Amino acid sequence: MDFIREAPRGVGCKNHKANFKKEIPVPYSKIGRWILFIALCILIGESPLRAAESDAPKDATFVKILEGAYHASCDDVDRLRDYYRADAQIIHDGRLTTLNETIKEIKESIRPLQGLHCSYQPRVRGTRISGEMAYLIVHESIRLSAGAVEPQQIEQICNYVFLKEGSQWKIAVDHCSTIPGEAV
Repeated sequence: MDFIREAPRGVGCKNHKANFKKEIPVPYSKIGRWILFIALCILIGESPLRAAESDAPKDATFVKILEGAYHASCDDVDRLRDYYRADAQIIHDGRLTTLNETIKEIKESIRPLQGLHCSYQPRVRGTRISGEMAYLIVHESIRLSAGAVEPQQIEQICNYVFLKEGSQWKIAVDHCSTIPGEAV
């Protein structure tokens, strides 16, 4: 292939950019990178903060429902029906139950406990509302103590689906997974 020869550097088609390299001064390229880095940090860092601020009012509605349901489960278990739909699906650590089964299990487990004290702290991680349906991801911290029984601290991540019944939001799906103690 004698007829194909490489042209000397700088020789060839004037529009061919491969033969013409433009060097960017080093200080300019470093400044440009820093400006781009700072701009990205501001854009990425502020958008979740703004979302959290704007979600606070709508989250409060659902947090109030969750707190009410939690306190009902400690005080008057039958009041859970005020917060859950009749056909609610409750999944805790991979075990699926209905609302009636859950109420029965809670009653049996708290019956022997005297002076039960419960505290509940929900931290909403995400919210989506679309018409008559809402979805929440919540990190829950629960503390249970009763008389001589050693207090229990439970951390769990829960996914909730709320559906609107008339003018009220009710829990349709309650799916929680306990976080192991060492991960807390």
